[in-house]
Amino acid sequence: MRRSWRSRVHQTWVRTFREYGTHNTRVRNLPFVLSAALVAALAGPASAQTRSPVGTCEGLGGQMVRAEGDLPAYCRVGGSTRVVNSDVKFEVWLPAERWTGDVMPAGSSFWGGPLPLARMREILRTGAVTVGTDLGIEGFTGPSFVLTQPGKLENLKMEPLHVVVARARMLAASFYGPGPTFSVMNECGGGGSRDVLAMVQRFPEDLDAAVAVNFTNYGTRHGVSQMWLYDATHRSPEALLPVSKLPMLHQAVLDACDNNDGVRDRVIENPKACHFEPSALLCKGGDNASCLTRGQVAAVERMYETPRHERTGEAIYGPMEKGSELGWGDMIGANEPYRYALAYYRNMIFRDPTWTYDKQRPNFGADIDRSESAANVAINHTNPDLRAFVKRGGKLLLVGGWKDDLPPQNVVSYYENVVKTMGDGVRDSVRLFMVPGMHHCFGGTYPGAYKVDFDPVQAVRQWKTTGKAPDQIVVDTSGDGWPTRKRLVCAYPKVSAYKGRGDVGDPSNFTCRVPTPVREAAPK
Repeated sequence: MRRSWRSRVHQTWVRTFREYGTHNTRVRNLPFVLSAALVAALAGPASAQTRSPVGTCEGLGGQMVRAEGDLPAYCRVGGSTRVVNSDVKFEVWLPAERWTGDVMPAGSSFWGGPLPLARMREILRTGAVTVGTDLGIEGFTGPSFVLTQPGKLENLKMEPLHVVVARARMLAASFYGPGPTFSVMNECGGGGSRDVLAMVQRFPEDLDAAVAVNFTNYGTRHGVSQMWLYDATHRSPEALLPVSKLPMLHQAVLDACDNNDGVRDRVIENPKACHFEPSALLCKGGDNASCLTRGQVAAVERMYETPRHERTGEAIYGPMEKGSELGWGDMIGANEPYRYALAYYRNMIFRDPTWTYDKQRPNFGADIDRSESAANVAINHTNPDLRAFVKRGGKLLLVGGWKDDLPPQNVVSYYENVVKTMGDGVRDSVRLFMVPGMHHCFGGTYPGAYKVDFDPVQAVRQWKTTGKAPDQIVVDTSGDGWPTRKRLVCAYPKVSAYKGRGDVGDPSNFTCRVPTPVREAAPK
């Protein structure tokens, strides 16, 4: 008896998942909904190696999109599937010519929502196939879906992305003939960096290499730590710290620590080794623009302090680092908490869309306890055991910026937990680079920081090809008021130090060294 077309399609999907996608049997046997595009994509054997299509976009059921500006022509295939009891929408974009052989998924927004089309455009320009999804969470603002559909928190374990990545790989094989030669993610901040670590931890077969820059993988503590910063400067009238005083504070920090690496360049190489006491700025007379009142000194000390659980004393997240002061405005400068923290408290902690800071002041013990409910921890991707990813040859590049206003200690802590869990040998597969003077993302412009340019995908491609982990990288820095120069950045925990002679814009005049250990001051 001849099998029905649905049976044939299902068997083809199972075979395709085994060959190009996941080995997770729950996903392989998951009921799904296929668009006509995806049904058509199942036809025909793969042909010889090539970087140009052997099939047609119409054959995939997709639509060709003409080149426009610097965006190349591509085949656009849309579909939906049923994952975690949600209708998950996705699109796959395949370059019409000169495919590199790469598949590079686009990271989602933190709470799902619209397809990440802007990020997909960026990736398409590199010549890679890309795929984006709404994670099955559509029509909501931020985490507001939790109030009516709390089950969708399970979607943030990233199984929807895992499923559509496998389908993108299958479509690439069908369109071009050979399968992908390199699968990689490269994301910064927001949901994208969280997605990278979710894939590496939970679905290690999906990627050959990954880059996570200033990542937000500890979701249940991320919003609470931002509230700590707002609370530090709003807990009393005396604690209010005018944004206008931040440049004065920043200059005092530079005067104390800028020369620690042997170069005065308005950048602190290793903020952890910066010994600056805000009390040095205590007003001797009345309040004025060149000093801090007693209440403001206490507020700044709390900004530099590691947030801790009020009952247990456990570290919650990281502090703001010395040298980052010009970027504090977003966190402390408004009449209400930073928008992410406000939405988090309303939807994830109190389940009250009318909550305000003054209605119920934060308690950094009870708030963490509520935040880390059994349902909420679905948004965390903090597992340091990466053995499955490492065993198959995966390479993970972690990057942090010491000036980021999303406290960079979270990046350092995760890396240190990976090394503690897996041993020093994991450094062959996982490396961390903390970039002095960098704020959030490569190529971005932020208050008080220079722009940092670097190609992390090329770095992990070379690492994967040669098997040699990078001990150092060279980044380009520039920006309004900043000299254009190259900067040596050392693999953590080493830091860069000037050799004492030669052009400071020449990285060869710097060396990498292990810094003197710094003991954190006891909480006040």
